[in-house]
Amino acid sequence: MPFQSKESCFVSVTVSESDEVLYVAANREKLEHVVGWLQKLDFVPASIYLLPYCTSEPPDGWQHNVLRGSESIANDNSASTAMLREPCCLVLLLVTSMAASSPHIVFIVADDMGWNDVSFHGSDQIPTPNIDALAYNGVILNSHYVQPLCTPTRASLMTGMYPIHIGMQGYPMLAAEPRGLPPMKILPQYLKNLGYVTRAVGKWHLGFYRKEFTPIYRGFDSHLGYWAGSISYYDHIVQDIYPDGRTLNGHDFRRNMDTAWDLEGQYATDIFTDEALRIIQEHDDSRPLFLYLSHLAVHSGNSGKLVEAPQEFINKFRHIPEPNRRTYAAMVSKMDESVGRVVEALYEKRMLNNSIIVFISDNGAPSVDIFQNWGSNYPLRGIKATLWEGGVRGVGLIWSPLLREPRRVSEELMHVSDWLPTLYSAAGGDIVHLGSNLDGVDQWSSLVNNEGSPRHQLLVNIDERDQTAALRVDNWKLILGTFGKNGSLDGYYGDDGYSSSNPKYNISSVISSRAWKSISSTTRPATDREVHKLRQEATVKCNNKVFRHGTNCNPSVSKRPCLFNIYTDPCEENNLSVINTDATKKIYNILLRHIQSLIPQLNKPWDTTGADPTKFNNTWSPWVD
Repeated sequence: MPFQSKESCFVSVTVSESDEVLYVAANREKLEHVVGWLQKLDFVPASIYLLPYCTSEPPDGWQHNVLRGSESIANDNSASTAMLREPCCLVLLLVTSMAASSPHIVFIVADDMGWNDVSFHGSDQIPTPNIDALAYNGVILNSHYVQPLCTPTRASLMTGMYPIHIGMQGYPMLAAEPRGLPPMKILPQYLKNLGYVTRAVGKWHLGFYRKEFTPIYRGFDSHLGYWAGSISYYDHIVQDIYPDGRTLNGHDFRRNMDTAWDLEGQYATDIFTDEALRIIQEHDDSRPLFLYLSHLAVHSGNSGKLVEAPQEFINKFRHIPEPNRRTYAAMVSKMDESVGRVVEALYEKRMLNNSIIVFISDNGAPSVDIFQNWGSNYPLRGIKATLWEGGVRGVGLIWSPLLREPRRVSEELMHVSDWLPTLYSAAGGDIVHLGSNLDGVDQWSSLVNNEGSPRHQLLVNIDERDQTAALRVDNWKLILGTFGKNGSLDGYYGDDGYSSSNPKYNISSVISSRAWKSISSTTRPATDREVHKLRQEATVKCNNKVFRHGTNCNPSVSKRPCLFNIYTDPCEENNLSVINTDATKKIYNILLRHIQSLIPQLNKPWDTTGADPTKFNNTWSPWVD
C-alpha cells in the first residue's frame, strides 16, 4: 500500500560487500526514473519491494559501503536525479550487476534421489537446509520430468533430445558394454562456443570403451570422477555382475585420462565437493564457467556395502530406526552440505551475483529391487526404472538473481531435454543455432518471468523392448505396460517420512545454512511466511489419506493403458481411461506418431573379455583404442 509520510529523504544508494545489492531511497511515483538512472550505470533491476517505514538505511544485518562512482552521482544535476530530492518514502529497489559476460552455470545432479528425500517437499525426516535455501529463494520445479534410468537422463540432458531419437532409451550402460553417447555436438560444446570454461566433476555414464567417448573428448576442459554407472564411496571400485554369471571388478576414478589412485579411501562426495571448490576458487571469472557437478550420491554402491556414509553423519539420524535408511539419510545430508559449500564458494569468489544454479535428480529412488538405496518417492507411485511418477518426476529447482519472479513453485511442464536450449539461451546464445531437431524447448523466459511453459506435451519414454511407454499432454498422462515381475513395481514403496520421532522442521537451520547466507547477499531472501507457504505448495497430496498399495489401474492384469489427470491425481490412483475414451484415443495417437520416429536401442553385447580390468592394472579403461 502507498505510504503517506512527508519526510524528506535524499537518494541513498548502498551495496553489500559483494558490491552488487543496492538499496535506493526514492519516491514511489519516481521509481521509473531511478530504474533508468541505474541502467545508465549498467545495473538492471532484479526485484522491487517496499519497506514499511521511511529511512535511508538498508535493513538490519546488511554490511554495506558506498557504491563506486556515487560521488559523481551525487553531483549529477540530471532531471532523473534532481526529481528525487523531494519529500519521499523509501522504496527498496533490489538490483544486480549486469555482467559483461554470460552467467556462470552450476548444474548439480543427484543420483537416484527420491522425491520425498528433500525437506522442501514436506517431509521432516531428512533435513536438507542448503538445498531448501535454493528452492525457497528460486523456483521449485514440481513438474520436472526425467528419464527412468541414469544413462537415458544424462543423454537427454547433454543432447537436448528424447532418448528414443538417439537410441538411448533402454537399459543403462554396464561398464563392459562397447557403447557411448552417439557422436554429435552436446551441451558443453555449445557453451564453449559462447566462451565458457567447461568443467565436469563426478559421474559420466555416457561411454568410455573408446577414449573419444570420455568427457574431455566431448567438450569438457577437465573431468575428475568416474566413467561407469556407480562406484563404492571409499574404494572407488566398480563391480559389475553379468547375466552369464561373470563378475568384473576394477578401480574407476579418473583425473582427465589418468587414474586417480591418490584419492582412494576418501569419501566420494567430499572429493567431488573439494574439486568443485578448487575449480571455483581458481577460475578466471572474466570468462563464464559451466560446472557440471554430477554426484555419486545417493546411488547405491557395490554388493555388501550398498550405502555408505561417514559415521558422524549417520549418528545425526538416530530417529530413523531402519539402519539402511539411516545411512541413506546421512548420504543425502553429505550432499546437502556439498551444495552449501559450493554456493558459499561462488559467493566468496564474487561469482554468485551472476550465476545460475540448477539442482535435479536423474530419476526416482530405487526403494526396492535392483540398485536399492532405501530412498523414498512417497507419495508418488513407482520407483526408478518405471514410468510411474515416482520414477520420472524428479526433484528439481533453479536459483539465480536473474530470475525476476523467484520464491515460487512452478507446476509448468519441463523435461530434462529442455536444459540444453534453456541454458544456451540464458548464456546469450541464439537457439536458432541449435538446429531444428531438438526435442527440448527453451524455458528461460518462462523461468525468469513466471510465464506459462511453452510445453503442452512431453514424451516420458518409449521402450520398444519392454513394451512400455508414457506421454504427458497438458494435465493428462497415458501410461502403457507394466513394471517388474508380474507388476511387482507398479505399486507404492518407500518410507512416508512422517513419524512422531522426526525432528520438527527447523526454518532457522535453513536460514543459518551456508547457501541461505550466501544468496541473501544477492537477492531478497524469503520470509518465514513465504517459506511455510512454498513448502505447503511443493508438498504433493494424494486423494487418499491412506498410503495405497493398489488402485483401479493394474496393467499387469488388465493389459490395458491407464489414463490419469496428474493435476488432480498426482499419485496415479484413479484410472480414467474407461470414462475418458476420447482423451485416451487422442493421446494414444500422439504416442503412435512418436513411435514412428523411434531409433531402436543401441545397446551392444557385453565385451567382458576385452573390457576385463585385470588387463589394465585392475582399472576400467578404454579397451578399443
